[in-house]
Amino acid sequence: MNHWLLITIAACANVGLNMCLKRGGQALDLGSLKSLIISIIASGWMWLAVASAAILLTAFVAAIRLHSLSLTYTAVTAMAMVMLTALGVLLQQETVNAARAAGLGLIILGLVVTAMSEST
Repeated sequence: MNHWLLITIAACANVGLNMCLKRGGQALDLGSLKSLIISIIASGWMWLAVASAAILLTAFVAAIRLHSLSLTYTAVTAMAMVMLTALGVLLQQETVNAARAAGLGLIILGLVVTAMSEST
């Protein structure tokens, strides 16, 4: 399977994992340790997070077998950060100011430079 396809799958699974944890975490019962554990086990969002984590782990391990750990980790993390920010704006009414947009641009530029340096 193509290295970049595996990276994309891992990044999307990372995004899914984080979105499910955020959504599931909002409904947790923090009254006691027992109620917290029960609410985690009973939460569909937490089970979706576990499934996303399994996909992330599988795709990531497959990707690092094909290419360097440094590029793969950087790519998965950078892509997930950009996608999470976009979804935060679209679904969570988060805002992106100029400094944050510049930071995301630098993340993307860093990924491109890192990927180009690996191929030469």
